[in-house]
Amino acid sequence: MQLLNKYNVKAGSVIESVIAMTIIAICLSMALIIYSRVLGSDHSIAHYQARQKVKELFWETKTEKQFIDEDYDFESFTIVKKVEELENNTGYKVVFTIKVQSKKETYQYIVKE
Repeated sequence: MQLLNKYNVKAGSVIESVIAMTIIAICLSMALIIYSRVLGSDHSIAHYQARQKVKELFWETKTEKQFIDEDYDFESFTIVKKVEELENNTGYKVVFTIKVQSKKETYQYIVKE
């Protein structure tokens, strides 16, 4: 019994411990939510590679003025480029369609001359 009387714990330190554990629990739950959303993302690496390739192809189309329809086949995705001339020859509308597995996504750009 003398051992128990030797340690005198104040109520303030108990409250501080509870608050600290609550903060840690909130941070941990937020980290788990973010982690699960990252793992549950429905986009594959091929999708991000295709998006990057569209940016590269658009830049190439714009700088080299290659305003023609083209199809690009890559290992894990395909890209279809369609070019339409705007009214009064003011520029071009360039449409890229990405096909990754069974998903399709379209990107449209306007190039003015």
